[in-house]
Amino acid sequence: MKNILFAFGAIVLCGTSHAAPTVIVPHHEGAQPLVEFAAREVQRYTYLRTGELPPIAAEAPAGQASIGLAVDKGLAEQAFRLHTAGNTLRITGGSGVAVLYGAYRFAELFGVRFMLHGDVIPDARIPFVLPQVDERHEPLFEHRGIQPFHDFPEGPDWWSLDDYKTYIGQLAKLRMNWIGLHCYPEGNVGPEPGVWIGLPEDVNEDGTVKWAYPSRWFATSSGSAWGYGPTKTSDFAAGAGLLFAGDDFGPSATEGFPAGPKTPAENVEVFNRAGRLFAGAFGFAKRLGVHTVLGTETPLTIPKALQARLREKGLDPKAPETLRKLYEGMFLRIARTHPLDTYWLWTPETWTWRGNKQSQLDATLADFNAALGALDALDKPFGFGTCGWVLGPSQDRSLFDNTLPRDAAMACINRQVGFAPVETGFVGIKNRPKWAIPWLEDDPAMVLPQLWAGRMRRDAADAYAYGCTGLLGIHWRTKILAPNIAALAAAGWDQTGWNPEPGVRPKPGKGPANDFRMGGKKATFKSPVAGTKQDVVYQSCCYDVDGYKVRVPNGTYTVTLQFCEGHYGQVGKRVFGVTLQGKPMATDLDVFARAGNNTAFD
Repeated sequence: MKNILFAFGAIVLCGTSHAAPTVIVPHHEGAQPLVEFAAREVQRYTYLRTGELPPIAAEAPAGQASIGLAVDKGLAEQAFRLHTAGNTLRITGGSGVAVLYGAYRFAELFGVRFMLHGDVIPDARIPFVLPQVDERHEPLFEHRGIQPFHDFPEGPDWWSLDDYKTYIGQLAKLRMNWIGLHCYPEGNVGPEPGVWIGLPEDVNEDGTVKWAYPSRWFATSSGSAWGYGPTKTSDFAAGAGLLFAGDDFGPSATEGFPAGPKTPAENVEVFNRAGRLFAGAFGFAKRLGVHTVLGTETPLTIPKALQARLREKGLDPKAPETLRKLYEGMFLRIARTHPLDTYWLWTPETWTWRGNKQSQLDATLADFNAALGALDALDKPFGFGTCGWVLGPSQDRSLFDNTLPRDAAMACINRQVGFAPVETGFVGIKNRPKWAIPWLEDDPAMVLPQLWAGRMRRDAADAYAYGCTGLLGIHWRTKILAPNIAALAAAGWDQTGWNPEPGVRPKPGKGPANDFRMGGKKATFKSPVAGTKQDVVYQSCCYDVDGYKVRVPNGTYTVTLQFCEGHYGQVGKRVFGVTLQGKPMATDLDVFARAGNNTAFD
């Protein structure tokens, strides 16, 4: 075998052996290119498995076995069918993309398996036998795909255009159709060159920019980040340095600038190279029906060098009109540079650890309005969405559903680097795209294998039960995650066999139905607790909790919340709010500030 084979699905080969069949693609004016490409893929995988190279023609000779491919508008857009009648196998789909999905399912019937990093093809060839099948497939989620995350050398920081095309091509084989990217605009791992921030007048007609600030993706000569330090490739262990042409290695966008761009011309060149990279990658994705998403954080972080330039031009970086103008420049540059389906804004990561203040929420909503206004001014060159480490603010995780246009997507990654389940706030969001993004791996553990296929199924089951329209996985690595990605991809189409009630959320833990904690982790403490004779009640806690659902009979209740700060010894380290049945009960609550450490506070 060329690789480990992760078996799934059935191989259906029966009947007598035949010579290679004719692959039929009716040639007519307006024939879809993807249908013809699907025919070539059927031809290619037939040859790889059997050694037979079937010809492609508009029709088959009389009596000759054939495999026909065509669009069938009677099927849903992404649905496909494989059906054998006599000596003819027909692969049909509701669109050219769906026909291509059917072609890859055909390859699976011959033992081929698809992973994000490449194909798995058995070495031993088999005689060609026309599969006897009758299958119909339709996805459970409109969008299924990956969110490769930047800022680590294990991830897309080092992907070349060929790498992007490889992985996007494999998405189609996995019957996935979505890829999204996040860009840090400043900080210890930014600015990153995925999104340029600037004024419309600094954008050329071809999408290149006239001015830019320093930016970088990770390189071996970069400064320290996430435990990595600058290292010459010749110092790599076990002869790994022989894999590199020189002592410096990094992304193609910064080639020639091993320590990052230093001059104004180099700053511009890095962004223009990144733009060309996405033009090639996203253009390729568009041809394969893969939805592309890109964005940065909200409220918009304006790089320091850009703030100085704005002041030189007499513009206030904090003024709403300046913010709107910057979004117009950002979106104009994207529209002129590369295809894009959705631009998303990520709420701050701190919202998952410390919650948020009302002023922070107000700033975020103002930022959304500025971005939406800029899109309107440019006649909406692409769609809009939100994402983040949480679905929405701590006051109400689904709050943005009340403020955003109905066609705007809402998304979030699972909390606790994936160890928390899918956000339950998705349930309250109706009639809009909503994308669940479980973690395919835990980023602090990228030196280890992480076989999370079962967890992918759990998250997929929850996402389906919550009515999510997208099932996407956040990750950095590729090959080592093959089981996880394959499990997520399969769960986006079919959950029978392992999910006893597809579309119904499994009952959480033990205890009465509908009584459970939403997210969070548990901790225990041994220190005595002042202010109570029931120390044990206060010596355990749950933290990073989104809420509790408790079913009780109708009536009027007095609710006592019993808190104790058993970990932090400093004001401001743990601040949170409390909402009961949608009504705020407490805001900016700091138990240490109110009661001190290891002291009961009711």
